[in-house]
Amino acid sequence: MPTVSFPHLSHPAQLALLEEQARVTLTEHYGLVGAALQMEVQQYEDNAVWRVTSPGRDSFVARLSVRDGRPAHQQQSEMRWLESLAESRTVAVPSPVTTSDGRSVVPVEVPGHDEPCTLALLHWLPGAAEPPYQQPGVAEQMGSATAHLHQNAATVALPQFDRPTWDAESILNKGHALSDQHAQQQLGKAGTEALREVAERITPALREGGPSDRGRIHADLHRENMIALSSGGIGIIDFDDCGTGHYLLDIATVLSSIHRIARKEPGAYENFARAYLAGYTQVRPLPADFDRLLEPYLLLRDSIILNFVTAAVPVNAAVASWGPDRIVGIVANMQAYLAGQQYPGTLVLV
Repeated sequence: MPTVSFPHLSHPAQLALLEEQARVTLTEHYGLVGAALQMEVQQYEDNAVWRVTSPGRDSFVARLSVRDGRPAHQQQSEMRWLESLAESRTVAVPSPVTTSDGRSVVPVEVPGHDEPCTLALLHWLPGAAEPPYQQPGVAEQMGSATAHLHQNAATVALPQFDRPTWDAESILNKGHALSDQHAQQQLGKAGTEALREVAERITPALREGGPSDRGRIHADLHRENMIALSSGGIGIIDFDDCGTGHYLLDIATVLSSIHRIARKEPGAYENFARAYLAGYTQVRPLPADFDRLLEPYLLLRDSIILNFVTAAVPVNAAVASWGPDRIVGIVANMQAYLAGQQYPGTLVLV
């Protein structure tokens, strides 16, 4: 047992304790020999995530949700969607591994931690994160993978899919950045006012669209959650934030994440975006009014980041190392938008 409560342990001490509990759970519920497993940390923010390799060289992803995690029944909905996508064979995703008694999500007790914790195990998707977006054909493959995700959502029913709704109300009006006093201190007075004004300005556009424009979405589809597969093509990982919303949020998230690394090279972002969208439309049409609605969804994506960062900075050292600078950058972009500039990532398609 730790001598202090879990939230007061150092970041490395928290991670060591979580790995210990994960090894126990993998032994008791998945028939793996915990002590013999090689566990490589992939990230530790809201979740602790490891690549797990068994002595037989099988590889898995173990995700231990410890902070602001989704309830077990919502995680089970996530696993059902992953199973549906894996069965479709149209886009590569990490398929869930079930326990000996058929469960895909297992409760875990973490000593000194008073929040419910759960572990999910998935097959490892072999490849490399952040596909080389400028290589010929890669942008089109990224667009096609996104479209296949949405096509599954539009055509395959998943009864009792219980996941968060990603819309203006939940992200802006009830989002952490505008509803929490400590978050507003991180944003500063000017930043808080800018976010409030952005919310008021873009909410009407975010409410547009019919049933064909909305469905199951990944909701965190940035470039690091897309995998250049060892076998070729693009896979998608990390469905922890999946829910229901406008398909444009996923598209805007991909574009925003590429814009951040491509914006300094003239034409690089625009070339990627056009190829990405061409790949998407080879599978299904773009959502209605794409040209006009992309900008509001780029702003909505950055609002999600503000919610995440302001919540995580006080409790997670890893996010605290980069989060404040990200807040400053997003607030500056929002202020420029309110002053009449196009928001970064906005496109004019010809």
